[in-house]
Amino acid sequence: MSRPEPTPEAIEVGRVIRACRKQRGVSMAVLATRSGLSQPFLSQLERGLATPSLSSIYRIAEALDVTPGTFLRPPGRPGTVSHEADPQVIRVEESAGQVAHVLIPGGRSAVMEAYEHHFEPGRGERGWFQHPGEDFLYVLEGEIVLEVEGEEPLTLRAGQSAHHRGELPHRCRLSGPAPARTLLVITNA
Repeated sequence: MSRPEPTPEAIEVGRVIRACRKQRGVSMAVLATRSGLSQPFLSQLERGLATPSLSSIYRIAEALDVTPGTFLRPPGRPGTVSHEADPQVIRVEESAGQVAHVLIPGGRSAVMEAYEHHFEPGRGERGWFQHPGEDFLYVLEGEIVLEVEGEEPLTLRAGQSAHHRGELPHRCRLSGPAPARTLLVITNA
């Protein structure tokens, strides 16, 4: 079985991760320890042979003391209006195959990130995720279940929303056989 060709996005994300790691004088072994990710996986990321999940991006960013958006797109100038005509697509979870469109990468705005998540039946579920700040989730299409550690699962349908602290482990999953689409806005303050 042949390995799929690296995508331009994966190559660029890997290039930026490697440059950031080198700039900070951090070896791959140290980054693996700090991030909790395996050294072979980090090597694949840096070479563009693997696409990182959002969770992996956050773990690497924290280990290198940068914002997650650093790896998704170079930051813009503060105070300017930005427009994303062609949002970058990243995989949300390597094993699940679910995808997210990056609408506002964390490096572009010091206070906010935004993602449009697509959930397709039969592709697995996202893993648990946590990060600094707060989340606002709005269901654009379909129906999902929001799970936040310590809370009862919450079923949300198109047009409904939820807000919670990002530090609490959380995840979204499909609640039925139909696809769903959500808008996730994360505040970093």
